[in-house]
Amino acid sequence: MRDDGKTWAGEAEIREWIQGHLINPKVVLTPTSFADDRLVASGDGDFPGGPLSFALVFDIKDDQVTDLTIEPV
Repeated sequence: MRDDGKTWAGEAEIREWIQGHLINPKVVLTPTSFADDRLVASGDGDFPGGPLSFALVFDIKDDQVTDLTIEPV
């Protein structure tokens, strides 16, 4: 997965990203639109500048997410 110009790969790195970017800042994502494999959501939590809008772009193979890119909208 890619976010903030950095790539995280493997279970341990992705768990670290989840902890540091979602759980610790208590982020709540509110979906605003979905088309194809692109979900746009508003994110708010304990971080400066929120709420922020993000696009989450998924690659899916065999019903599993194989890649995720998060980019500002």
